[in-house]
Amino acid sequence: LSDRGFAKAEQIMRLEDLLRLLEGEGRNWARDPNLYYVTVFGTPGNSGRWGLSFEGHHLSLNFSFRDGQLVDATPQFMASNPATVMNQPANNEDASVPPIGTQVLKVEEKLAFKLVGSLNEEQSAAAIIAKKAPKEIRYAGKPQAIEPDGLSFTEPVGITWDALDSPQQEMLRELVHEYFNAARDDVAVARRKAFASEQPDVHFAWAGATKPGIGHYYRIQGKTFLIEFVNTQPDAMGNPANHVHCVLRDLTGDFDLPLSE
Repeated sequence: LSDRGFAKAEQIMRLEDLLRLLEGEGRNWARDPNLYYVTVFGTPGNSGRWGLSFEGHHLSLNFSFRDGQLVDATPQFMASNPATVMNQPANNEDASVPPIGTQVLKVEEKLAFKLVGSLNEEQSAAAIIAKKAPKEIRYAGKPQAIEPDGLSFTEPVGITWDALDSPQQEMLRELVHEYFNAARDDVAVARRKAFASEQPDVHFAWAGATKPGIGHYYRIQGKTFLIEFVNTQPDAMGNPANHVHCVLRDLTGDFDLPLSE
């Protein structure tokens, strides 16, 4: 990960302490910031293929290597509960608990709201695909972001890159780069370069409310990547739409694997 990506991952893990204290003794889950696992696939080295995953609540980070080179860093899943810290434990003696106002995935949410809020009537008609947000990102837990028949992708929906004006394009570029830049620099640079070449094919779609506190969702899809963001669940204290899931997938095949594997 980049420094930025590492900081987000660390904050997501720290939220487990907050959840443990807010949910109390009757909670359903352990809520342990150390309950994360590293798994190695294959034999690490400078020849052949191998992979590394870092997994736990609200984090799934996956890295695939070929002949000593990092060639894929997807799926890249990050989530945050709460999306914005609004409450503190009654007897908070844990200095590591994130303070009120902490928003781990702030750019991913606020910049998207800014973009959808900038759309005119005609643009909104193209971009907003549903009045109600879906409950979850698509393909959750699936090894590849493909349709149930295993063959076809959902066609891109929403407003196209060329239908946005220059300031809106810059907002969308910045939003996409926020996901890309969670990876280390060489991977992020390659992602940004690929994105620049496929901008005419990029679509931005929105579903649900266009203001915070009510369920909302967006999707950004190009030829080689898919980003999804959903915020519909309440947080541990019942604050509505304050629990984010977001993911970056590789439409040429996650884990450096062909879509058929």
